[in-house]
Amino acid sequence: MSSPWRQRLPAIAAVLIALVAVPVVVAMGAVADEQPVRDGEPAPRTVFATEQVRQADPEATETARRTAAESVEPVTFFDRDAQSEIVSDVRAVFSAAAEVRGDDGDAPSRSGQRQELLSLVSALDEDVAAELVALSDGELETVERETVAITQELARQRVTEDELDALLADRLPGEVAVRSFPGETDETIAVPLIERSMRPTVTVDPDATASARERAADEATEVVRFWRAGEAIVREGEVVDPLQARAISELGLDGSSPLRAFGRAGLAMLLVVAVGAIYLNRMQPRVWGSGQKLLLLSLLTLAYSLLVVGVSVFTDVASSGWYYAVPAGALAMLVALLIHPVVGIATMLPAALLVLVATPSAGPVALFASAAVLVSVALTRGIGSRSDLRSATLRAGMSYPVLAVLTVAVFGPHDELLTALGAGAVNGVVTTLAVQGALPFLETMFRLPTVTALLDLADRNHPLLRELESKALGSYNHSVMVASLTERACREIGADPLLGSVAALYHDIGKVRQPHFFIENQHGIANPHDDLEPEVSAIIIQNHVVDGVEMATEHRLPPEVVACIGSHHGTMLVTYFYERALRESSDPDEVDESHYRYKGTKPRSKEAAVLLLADCSEAATRAMAMNRGTLPREEIEETVDKLLAERVDDGQFQECDLTFRELRRTRDTIVESLVGVYHPRIAYPGRARADDERPETASVAN
Repeated sequence: MSSPWRQRLPAIAAVLIALVAVPVVVAMGAVADEQPVRDGEPAPRTVFATEQVRQADPEATETARRTAAESVEPVTFFDRDAQSEIVSDVRAVFSAAAEVRGDDGDAPSRSGQRQELLSLVSALDEDVAAELVALSDGELETVERETVAITQELARQRVTEDELDALLADRLPGEVAVRSFPGETDETIAVPLIERSMRPTVTVDPDATASARERAADEATEVVRFWRAGEAIVREGEVVDPLQARAISELGLDGSSPLRAFGRAGLAMLLVVAVGAIYLNRMQPRVWGSGQKLLLLSLLTLAYSLLVVGVSVFTDVASSGWYYAVPAGALAMLVALLIHPVVGIATMLPAALLVLVATPSAGPVALFASAAVLVSVALTRGIGSRSDLRSATLRAGMSYPVLAVLTVAVFGPHDELLTALGAGAVNGVVTTLAVQGALPFLETMFRLPTVTALLDLADRNHPLLRELESKALGSYNHSVMVASLTERACREIGADPLLGSVAALYHDIGKVRQPHFFIENQHGIANPHDDLEPEVSAIIIQNHVVDGVEMATEHRLPPEVVACIGSHHGTMLVTYFYERALRESSDPDEVDESHYRYKGTKPRSKEAAVLLLADCSEAATRAMAMNRGTLPREEIEETVDKLLAERVDDGQFQECDLTFRELRRTRDTIVESLVGVYHPRIAYPGRARADDERPETASVAN
């Protein structure tokens, strides 16, 4: 595979993880968590309400309205006409009886009178008619008086059609009993006549009754079913009724097929990738151009999606408040520490969006995730040691319960406050363990220059530094000195002092392969360059950069450190041997200048640029001081200015973003540091000087 394609592989893998792997994880969660729940079918899973939900029951409400309407008594009014007609009907019978009787009382006449009475009073019972005509005038008058009195008493009662029979059955016997009827006329005449004439004295008003019942129906309370947060709306295996189906749909818990969930998550992640690409390209171009960091960002997002899906499945069998255990803060802190705080802040988008994709109704949890990201990233600022890291994760973990409780207090459900508090505490523990546990593994795996990784590299017991110390002690001491110069200068211009210091410690590790070809390691031996052609010597000197990059890569040092090693001489000339070649050549025009240039790269970061100047300045001033022991400030300034001017004129700082103002401050800081090392000291008697050293060789050999 060609080198360009190999370099693109991490970025391609990052895109595939974001657009394929993450949606697959969400779809896998849908298999267990989002199986569709349909009306009229057995529920494939138990569905718990994530918040209080109410659903109106139209059928039950209609039944309640009918019941309310039917419970309204008919609207009635007292019928005076009916009252008068009752009494009139009774009087009419007696009047007709008196009319047909005349003066003749013999039997044949009574028979005729009966027939005549029946013809005058329709629907009169024949036996009653016979009894009436058989009475004497006095008896008829008595019976009439008592019967009319009873009739009048009953007519005064408010009685409906339904109550008429009960009234006659209850009141009539008592009224008859207290009256003085001759013989058995109460039973043979009075009772039948009253029963014949009685009718309802109360009449129903149909319009008023209909209006009253309509009002009662309208005033009937709507029948509503409630499910509180955490309460099961439907249990697995139960047939889902329409009301349950609507409640589940309203909460967004009706689920979908895995394919639909995959498509939804795919669109969401496409949005994240598009927005993230624009954001990184504008805000962090170095991250955007690093396939390794993009791959790491995608892997962390994938791990977060697994946790989100896992928590969402857990909340289906437990309280919805446990959703606040989603470790969005862990994602943010890892990204901020491993990649950049600006990128850590950008994780708000996937942190919140993945929560909403997994559980659309979890809006408050998405807000909590965003707040946790902001708090967590802010706490990563200023971490300079492992104790600082422990303190940051501890403070972040303590903030999550507070954020969870505040979110539930504002958005509800309020009965989940204690659960949310516990979930936030669990979130804090998970974040602390995840960040402190995964950080060393990830920074080593992806060779990232995190604070903790750089602190490990700064340990003088690192195998490369131990090897440099044992095989090239002079180069080791030089590296320690350069590290001090670089750290101070980086701090002065706002660059990363820890990265600069570590890069300086390792910048000369390539010298361990041929240590004695460098002047600082030549103790008590002849200079081997005296017997070599300048072309060969130049190659040996140049190779310590190539060897250093190779060794650093083999030991998986961060690329930023490797880049500093590869650029600590830039593409400068190995001046000493180039000038020697010119002197020794019969035709100076045949000397190829490119052969004597370092095969590294020009500095591309502020730290690398500072290292380049600190390295050559320390080597040159050390070589100058080897015979005298001390140097006046003017000579140090002159030397550093000369070295700086040579490198500026040679274009060594063209590819880094170091300004001239920062370059000047770097120069001043290096001068101050060197003055502190080589300041004049008291001369002690008997001190010998080594006059046989060759400082010019030392300066070019570093």
